[in-house]
Amino acid sequence: MKPIAQRILLAFVVAAVPALAAHPARAQDVSAAPYKQVVSANPFGLLLDFFNAEYERVATETSTVGTGGSTFKRDSTRYVNADVFWRFYPSGNPLDGWAFGAKVGLTSITDEGTYFGYGFDVNRSWLLGSKKNFYVGAGLGLKRLAGGPEEGGLDYIPTIRLVNVGIAF
Repeated sequence: MKPIAQRILLAFVVAAVPALAAHPARAQDVSAAPYKQVVSANPFGLLLDFFNAEYERVATETSTVGTGGSTFKRDSTRYVNADVFWRFYPSGNPLDGWAFGAKVGLTSITDEGTYFGYGFDVNRSWLLGSKKNFYVGAGLGLKRLAGGPEEGGLDYIPTIRLVNVGIAF
């Protein structure tokens, strides 16, 4: 990664951490959700040289905030992606069910550069097991790269969570 890209990524992480670490005030306590956060990853993607991981935290009775990262290699090009996101759960059951979200973040493409991007996604997640704390999630979306690569480069990239598994706590 180029030095400027490393500095942009560091600034992005420093800006995202306080937002994700914030706790709701007592009056905003979200007691309907049995768990308040999830850590998940896609172990199956390692077989395909594709990996992603996420941290998601309940923010309100119907939404979550989180951060995620992924990497994918195709031929000699590696894509590295880091996003912060917000997801809306229309069922009122954060971390379990359908979710529609928005995301912003950085995407680094080997030999092309690092770009800011924004987009959306549609996800489905399940809390399974006797304690309902085994998490399974899948989703897809689209991300627009602002100032993307010129001359035939990508302006949009798909975002995919094949099958993330994790733990709710």
